[in-house]
Amino acid sequence: MPTVALSLSKPYRDLWPDAFVALPLRLPDGRRYSVEAELGTDEYLLRPWDDQRSYLPVVFNARTGVTRELGTVPASGFTVYDPDGTYLTEHYITWVVTAQETGGATYHEVWSAPRDGGAAVRRARFGPGDMTVSVAEVGGVFYASAESFTGDGAVYRIPDGGEPQKVAGSDGYVLQYGAWAVHRSARTTESKVEDPAAVPVEKLQFWNVATGERRTPRTLTGVTVIDCNPLVCVGRAGGSLVSYGIDGSRPLRTTGDAVDPVGAETCDSCLPGINVFYDSKGRFIQLRLKSGVYLWDRNTNTLGTQQDGSSGDGDVIDVGQPGGKQHLLLLNRIR
Repeated sequence: MPTVALSLSKPYRDLWPDAFVALPLRLPDGRRYSVEAELGTDEYLLRPWDDQRSYLPVVFNARTGVTRELGTVPASGFTVYDPDGTYLTEHYITWVVTAQETGGATYHEVWSAPRDGGAAVRRARFGPGDMTVSVAEVGGVFYASAESFTGDGAVYRIPDGGEPQKVAGSDGYVLQYGAWAVHRSARTTESKVEDPAAVPVEKLQFWNVATGERRTPRTLTGVTVIDCNPLVCVGRAGGSLVSYGIDGSRPLRTTGDAVDPVGAETCDSCLPGINVFYDSKGRFIQLRLKSGVYLWDRNTNTLGTQQDGSSGDGDVIDVGQPGGKQHLLLLNRIR
């Protein structure tokens, strides 16, 4: 299969100079922030924060310097009103708020605002109690999964102006990649094989709760799967890493001594020392290895590297703050 060596990787800036942007280190009001997504036309979805707290998401226009607040925190009635997840969906920006009423219970609110501007709308409220809520939207229809800390949960369809309706057969499922859900019994990767409750990757299945489509990752001969998303898988074969389409198509290999952690050749249950992150289109895979951070372009089978560290998954990678600016690699701009 086509192979590329880690030793041939080049710095991100050398490979994709036109995909870099530099933003101010702080918003006009002095808050720091993390970039969640690029919206286009110089606009970015940000998650502001300071030393005391995190704030509801905002849209920042890098050309004009104007910040558009998406939601507001109630002036009274709550002892806790904290952001707990931000999502860029097909037509909307959505976010989850953990809200505890004064003297009352904790709930989790789902909010949305149109990507191109407009009023925020509270779509649903889940609770009471501590839980993890994830959100997706397909064709203007909202879905949310709500999972308690005990592992109980399901996926719900959120109608306009109505109460959430459980999706039939969704008990135990959690939204993981947009509208793609995974059952709690199969949420495992190679790094958790020491867990006796772990399920082999052959039993991992992604279910699109909007379309009903189901995808089961294919395993390749001689490859031990590390992780998959609904589009692509990453595995290990001897001293190499292998990536391929979830259906087994277009396998690619990267070689180098760094891909195998110390002791992996003698310990089947050792942690792999490999973290895998994906873009939204199945083109790029970010590999965080003991030797550094690498970005694998499956379209061209090339490797970029950021030896001084980088962070972020999805389509935006934070590559540091040299010169008092926040520097980003925008994967959607790579041709």
